[in-house]
Amino acid sequence: MSLGFTSHLNDPDLDRVSAALLRAGQLARERARQTGTGIAVQIDGELHILTGAELERLPEARDAG
Repeated sequence: MSLGFTSHLNDPDLDRVSAALLRAGQLARERARQTGTGIAVQIDGELHILTGAELERLPEARDAG
């Protein structure tokens, strides 16, 4: 599981990509929880479609990916 993005380019905009992607993922999971819809997540290298209720049972760090 990778929680960050590392660039080998000298581009200051890419420095903010990792944080933006993490925020977008957190927002997507929160919306899935609120609406009870499914969301695709990668857990231990496998793709899963989880409902909002299933997302609530996962630790926050595990559903990143």
